[in-house]
Amino acid sequence: MPDSSFGRYSGGLPGRHAGRSARPWERSFRCPSGARRRQVEAPAQRYEDFVALHEEIAARSDPPLRALWWTGGAAAFGGAMLAFAAVLGLRTLFGVEAPVFAGEHTAAEPAAASYALCVFAGTIQGTALMHLLLATSARPVRAFAWIGGIAVALLTIVPLTLKGPLDAAFATSGMNLAGGAAVVVLLSAVVAGSRPFSGDGPDARGGW
Repeated sequence: MPDSSFGRYSGGLPGRHAGRSARPWERSFRCPSGARRRQVEAPAQRYEDFVALHEEIAARSDPPLRALWWTGGAAAFGGAMLAFAAVLGLRTLFGVEAPVFAGEHTAAEPAAASYALCVFAGTIQGTALMHLLLATSARPVRAFAWIGGIAVALLTIVPLTLKGPLDAAFATSGMNLAGGAAVVVLLSAVVAGSRPFSGDGPDARGGW
């Protein structure tokens, strides 16, 4: 690379002069600052953050809301039917006045219908809670499991504290435990099996 009186430069000229060596007067009056390569300016940090956020959002798939609500609706309907049959069978076949909150002197059909309605409403509320956690929580399955576990524990303990026959209290507590645990496990499995939710998968942020 030739030298000039002002410093080193490439020796070539743009345009039609490219490819030939520069004349002495051209080398003498070439500004050395123009021969230096300009440093590439670093991209703005805000632009980089925007691109990263866009790529992260684009990589995510939609939450499995349709599968969640189909499963929740089916579980609510099926659970209500099972609860109605269980209460009806306990009262008519075994003489157990379950659920304990319905009272001893309530007929079998109204007691079974009231318990079935509670099961249906509780399952729909659990489905809505999972929907909310999918939109707001980084780990929706884990959060739902904690909240659902606490709710099931309370529903299992509360019937034992109510005034009424002991067998009815234990029967109600057992039905609440079985039904609540089934709803929590079923909804959690549907969401966990639909897709590895961003930030909530086994390879992201330490698992579900």
